[in-house]
Amino acid sequence: MKVCLYGELSRMLLGSGIGSAIDHQEKALKLNGVEVTRDPKDEYDLIDINTLGPHSAYVAHKKMWNGIPLVIHSHTTVEDLRNSFKYTNNIAPKLRGYLRYFYSQADLIIAPSEYTKTILRDYGVRRDVRVISNGVDTDRLKPNERLRREFRKTYGLRGVVVYSVGHIFKRKGIIEFIDVAKVFPEAQFIWVGRNYRGLVDAEIKEAMKNQPENVAFTGYVKDVVGAYCGGDIFLFPSWCENQGISILEAAACKKPLVLRNLPTYDGWLEHGKNCLKARNNSEFEKHITHLMEDKKLAARYGRKAYDMSRKHTLKKVGAELKKAYETLL
Repeated sequence: MKVCLYGELSRMLLGSGIGSAIDHQEKALKLNGVEVTRDPKDEYDLIDINTLGPHSAYVAHKKMWNGIPLVIHSHTTVEDLRNSFKYTNNIAPKLRGYLRYFYSQADLIIAPSEYTKTILRDYGVRRDVRVISNGVDTDRLKPNERLRREFRKTYGLRGVVVYSVGHIFKRKGIIEFIDVAKVFPEAQFIWVGRNYRGLVDAEIKEAMKNQPENVAFTGYVKDVVGAYCGGDIFLFPSWCENQGISILEAAACKKPLVLRNLPTYDGWLEHGKNCLKARNNSEFEKHITHLMEDKKLAARYGRKAYDMSRKHTLKKVGAELKKAYETLL
């Protein structure tokens, strides 16, 4: 079996969740003996589209006409588009109908969570939907003391470091991250992720302009493993996720997870077991205080998060994808 993994504007996807998901799919499938191409002009048995732009729609139509089985990964929803780039709130309300149309073309839809599957059903998508994790590359993402030391030295980090990884979007909880940092002047807070400056809204720009001294933004980091290893507490205040690859990556590096209480985490992230969930900044602050004051507690949550990440290895994800593809074919 040979599969085409297609992602429109691949250079724009560099460092993004969708870009990481496609890379994960390729490695996961190869680990399970599936031949992979990323060229839609190549010859293959099945195509899996990961993006929803105009060329993605064109490729989907063309493959349908040619009788090629079509799979679509549902990475994008109206909900997670809101409060992302500067103009996405204007686009989001108009996108629902297009997403229903686009996803409904697929012979099979892969959703990264039960939450996303529910969202698609709410849109009116009636195609077969299977839930398969985006996975985490546990060969690459794992505790590494050398990378930890190098990252901390590069950014002048000392003591307890609270960190997050993701693009500079309002939806990701940038403002809340900065506000929480103000309560802990003795700790360092660092955000790792690309800043699309021309597309960031005024509220984010103002918050970053007035950030406290203990907050730093690195911008895009080529090898993010050092960042995951260099931090001590992973704070992820995002308001909406379809899964959250960065959560899995932090967990694979044995970091305690402090997350917003979102429905997409139900069933695999359990408060008080493998993470701590918060409804507001006050609860974020309470959880961080407990982890900072009790290193054994932080280490225990890190180990439980690590155990959870083992259920999302690329080998397991690839086996699920292969089975889904074989069933469709």
